[in-house]
Amino acid sequence: MQSALKKLQSRIKHSKLYKGRVERLYFNFRPSKKDVKVSTWFEIVNDKLTPCVRVENYRSAQLRDYIYESVIKSDIYKQFHEIIYECELERQKVPLHERLKDEVDPVYDDRSERHQAEALRFLCSMKVSALNGDVGTMKSKIAIDLCASRYHAGEIKKVLVFLPVSTKKNFQEQISLWNTCEALEWKIVGHETMGSSPRTVFDVLKFIDNETQVIIDESHLVKNPLAKRSKRIKNICDKASYKIVMTGTPVTENVHNLYMQYAMLSDLIINVPNWLKFEEKYIILGGHSGNEVIGYKNLDHLLGLIEPYTYQIDSSVLGLKAKTHHKHYCDLNAEQKELYESEKERLLDLIRNDEVRATDIFQTFMRMQQITSGYYIDHYGNKVEIHTHKIALLKELDFPEKTVFFCKFIFEVDTLLNFFGKENCAEFSGRNPKTRDAEKDSFVRGDKKYFIATMQSGGTGLNGLQFVSNNVVFFSNSFSYFQRKQSIGRVDRKGQANPVHVWDLLTTAKIDERIMNCLLRKNDLADEIKVLINDKTKLKSYINSL
Repeated sequence: MQSALKKLQSRIKHSKLYKGRVERLYFNFRPSKKDVKVSTWFEIVNDKLTPCVRVENYRSAQLRDYIYESVIKSDIYKQFHEIIYECELERQKVPLHERLKDEVDPVYDDRSERHQAEALRFLCSMKVSALNGDVGTMKSKIAIDLCASRYHAGEIKKVLVFLPVSTKKNFQEQISLWNTCEALEWKIVGHETMGSSPRTVFDVLKFIDNETQVIIDESHLVKNPLAKRSKRIKNICDKASYKIVMTGTPVTENVHNLYMQYAMLSDLIINVPNWLKFEEKYIILGGHSGNEVIGYKNLDHLLGLIEPYTYQIDSSVLGLKAKTHHKHYCDLNAEQKELYESEKERLLDLIRNDEVRATDIFQTFMRMQQITSGYYIDHYGNKVEIHTHKIALLKELDFPEKTVFFCKFIFEVDTLLNFFGKENCAEFSGRNPKTRDAEKDSFVRGDKKYFIATMQSGGTGLNGLQFVSNNVVFFSNSFSYFQRKQSIGRVDRKGQANPVHVWDLLTTAKIDERIMNCLLRKNDLADEIKVLINDKTKLKSYINSL
């Protein structure tokens, strides 16, 4: 880095090299005028030699003149293109993991546990990193301590956090609890908002600079390289040098999801120009349409590329007590059986006619689950309620107060609210985003007896349930092992004083058994189907067995 700036300095008259924690080469490119101060310099941003411009117009209410800044930056690129290219060639002779090394002293207090201190030391040694930690390992505290460490080292002044909207309040609470550096400026933005609000994107672009630490929490949710939110967050990340992605997903699961997470850190880590090249190099495609992920290749090479930037924490460091699992079954009623068999036969017809796609299978499985849960969607799109014997299971088991329930469907949330009484339940789902945090607090305080959540909304980012409950009930299950693991982790985490009990309310329908077996093997049902779809005989036998 230093040699590149020094080499550039020798080519620019009257330029000055500032040797702080963030090295900069200042030079005069446009003169300042009355009430308008123009500053131009080069520095390494996102491992690239980058021209930077700041125009402060004291006659403007906004102070910064972003339009003039972009004009000047464009002119610098035109004038210095060849010189920048030569300097970059010289600089890139140094291996990437050496260029991305950092030397920051970790700053933490006596509230940090050993595994957190060890993780922090690793993160302080690299400018970009991926922190994969199981639920309850307190990834947020480690990231907050990292920000304080970088601030005290003079590298950053601000922090930009991307996370699911449902976890914003929780992360703000974590900042209030763990942040030891009052001078840091924080900005917290929801993943979903980046995809839906151009104004938010503009505000973030004004906020971000090379003295900003970027944190992408629950980064597995920003996995689709074609999604608008992913592209926008990636564009923001390219404007900063210090970045961390955090998730509970091990790097060996769903390998195709690694591309975007490490691209947000640096395009040079996996070193493929785009998603299509990544797909070509590491993914085996097949299935009916020929573009479904059925396997992976060159995994050792891929994992070797990301290993220098990855730190993983297993839940074993928490010393939690063993969980007790309970499974309880009920039969389908006559109407459920008829509808269930109709869905199965429709899918078998598609297989016989060689018209089945993976999406057909997942949609059918979804409808089968809806039927086992007590409703179906008719041909007109209307939700039709049918009886379910799971209500009898609720009566029989008589769950104690302070029990946490997770559901896959909103209909099931309503079933539980009606059974226990809305006045006794705290709801946490996608339909009450403005009030669900208050609902959770009412459960923790003891004002509400039961916590009813969808796995999609309540499975990540929630803290505090472990202090009041040790019972988790799955009224239905997701296809995803990770989602189930995250949901259990809302209760089975540091602060839990009692053994945790996990209850599954299942029907005798084989779809429930298939999903449960996959989850117990720590697999996703989706992965199992993607393999079977390439063998029509095995797939037909699989569906027949449901």
